[in-house]
Amino acid sequence: MKDCLKLKFVALGNSLTVGFIPYNLVQPHVYWFPYTEFLKEILSDKLSNKGFNHLKVSIVNRGVNGDTTRGMLRRFDEQVAQESLDYVIIWGGINDIFGMRAPEEIMLNLNLIFERTRGVGANPIACTVTSVLGFDHIIPAIIKLNSLIKEHCGKSKIPVVDLFRATSDKSGRLMEAYSSDGVHLTRKGYEKIAFTFYSDIIESILEECSGSRERSACSRLSRVHFSEDL
Repeated sequence: MKDCLKLKFVALGNSLTVGFIPYNLVQPHVYWFPYTEFLKEILSDKLSNKGFNHLKVSIVNRGVNGDTTRGMLRRFDEQVAQESLDYVIIWGGINDIFGMRAPEEIMLNLNLIFERTRGVGANPIACTVTSVLGFDHIIPAIIKLNSLIKEHCGKSKIPVVDLFRATSDKSGRLMEAYSSDGVHLTRKGYEKIAFTFYSDIIESILEECSGSRERSACSRLSRVHFSEDL
């Protein structure tokens, strides 16, 4: 029997983590496409092809529609810290910006979430905030917040996944193909988010963990297993 490495990610965020898509006539019965579900599909395919069948990966979605970084901080202990986890993906800030919160204030909340994450023995993964389409007046605040996130994480040695760069056009606006209402994404947009997370950070984490035997052992898996918890 080959030891199995257990690895758990928790995705903390707002409606973008939920995968919210506004009601429309084209898809009247589908309201969300969580990027975490697409990420599970990517992992199921990639890990078996790379020979990482000994990894047991779970992904828990802790997104809440309309949440702010303050709300994410308030529910951290109950909804995140209770998990036996390794990494927390922290994607938030857009609702704060629409609520006229200063980027510096938002960054303080994000930093507290980073600290809480490390305090429970897990590793934070930061994200830049995706841009908008049709709300040009808030793009400077998004760019400022993203600059603060990158600066802070560079000093604190926290990995950053640049979702803004991955989904914006040259003007800094959210690409039309990824926009469902100017803020939330399309299915294609959420798929892009999942691919960006995998290619920019998760693949390297899995390669590093694959060489480790310091985690709990379990029966060998024929494929990667995922948490059904959403």
